[in-house]
Amino acid sequence: MSPFLRTHNLAFAVLVISIFAIPGPMSAPAQSDGSDLSGPPQMNATYASRDPRKCTSVIAPPNQAQAAALVQCTMEVATSIGARLMQNVNVQIGAPRSFDPETDSRLKEIDAQAPILPLTGRAMSYFCSSVAFGLYHAGTNCAVTPMPQVNGRCWRTTFGDWKCSLDEPTANSRSGQPGPTTY
Repeated sequence: MSPFLRTHNLAFAVLVISIFAIPGPMSAPAQSDGSDLSGPPQMNATYASRDPRKCTSVIAPPNQAQAAALVQCTMEVATSIGARLMQNVNVQIGAPRSFDPETDSRLKEIDAQAPILPLTGRAMSYFCSSVAFGLYHAGTNCAVTPMPQVNGRCWRTTFGDWKCSLDEPTANSRSGQPGPTTY
């Protein structure tokens, strides 16, 4: 093989490799869909449902999907009398507003200097009683309250992370329901 042909083949190979090595068009960072805030659901035999969702810290204002996940992480809890779980959370985020002492002072660890993100949306609220003592049976141990139109808010805490919650449901509970097993 001639030196010219060898150089030509080498140049061609470098060109091909460089074309495949060039990154694609630059784009904005992908927005989180909320699934990266927690691991997969873990089942809880005591309540025949999943455990409350636990999220990693969100230090920037949440997007819509993150706000829905943060509603679960902020509002869900398991106690000695039952587990409070949120399911099918779907929220919209409004324009940021200032802290209002009348409506926002009850928010845990709120940074009153940071903006509040108003929420509107819907969800299902579950309260699952323990099946451990035989008073309730798995699959019929939860009360479900639809939240078809509800307001809420996201706020930054004094620790610099964000939390979100919805206003409490008021009526239309159905007992004898199974508990949620997914987020």
